[in-house]
Amino acid sequence: MKTFRQNWLVLFFYFFISNSITPAQDIQRPAMWGIPKMTYLVSDYTLAQRYYGDFLGFDKAFTYSSPLGDVVSYKVNDRQFLEFIKDTQAKEKDRLVSVTFETENVEQMRLYLASKGVKVPEKITVDGAGNKVFLVHDPAGVPVEFLEWGPKSLHRGSKGKFLSPNRISERIHHAGLYSLKLDDNPSFYTEILGFKTILRIPEDISLAPQILYFQIPGTAEFIEHYPTDTRAFSHPCFVAKDMQEVIYTLKERRKDEKLANPMVGKGRRWLLNIYNSDGTRVEFTEMFLAK
Repeated sequence: MKTFRQNWLVLFFYFFISNSITPAQDIQRPAMWGIPKMTYLVSDYTLAQRYYGDFLGFDKAFTYSSPLGDVVSYKVNDRQFLEFIKDTQAKEKDRLVSVTFETENVEQMRLYLASKGVKVPEKITVDGAGNKVFLVHDPAGVPVEFLEWGPKSLHRGSKGKFLSPNRISERIHHAGLYSLKLDDNPSFYTEILGFKTILRIPEDISLAPQILYFQIPGTAEFIEHYPTDTRAFSHPCFVAKDMQEVIYTLKERRKDEKLANPMVGKGRRWLLNIYNSDGTRVEFTEMFLAK
């Protein structure tokens, strides 16, 4: 009788455990909604205002605290921001603090990534602006943040405000991110996060890729991988409705800022790449093919 009771208890315990633990493969990736912000180190907040505020025309919206120092936020549109943290040694460092992807359930995303073997923090945090966030690193070491907007966050509270008519662009089109190598199937982005190849040059897959664009699922925004040997490659790329107008406007506004020659890129679109005095890059692209 004792053996029967022990066996019954073992079977009951096994049944209870096996039905109360959700298998890792059952955790679904929550929806993603694009690139809400990119955050950089800047050697001085004055530089940030002079370059991103006065020169590029974005409004400074607010400031909030972070473990790395105060974060100054410049607004691109109601859902996209460029943010800066002061570090007097910024020129000598990898200036990208993080590229951020919006998700509708950041805790589910954390659990999902953990189930796929990605090293994640033990818990999510609430940033100084009131958003739920956590940070991981991709295989190349790029800091990737996932964010769920807080309903009362500073970002959400700025809706309809700080939208300067002088801003040089109204949308971040893609984020160029450093990669260790050009890979047609970078597992972190394609297999785990579900990004899709939207542009490959050349199209012939028997030839090594020269440029790759990966679409964020469910959105019209992208990340770009391009052959590079420097982490300084990481950059926001803005939509230019009229490249010549962008060039001329920046020409009129410049003081000691440097411009560059526009070029037709491998995707046959006009591109313009400029750099602030720290060496941090900003790119512009037209949406239609150059003729």
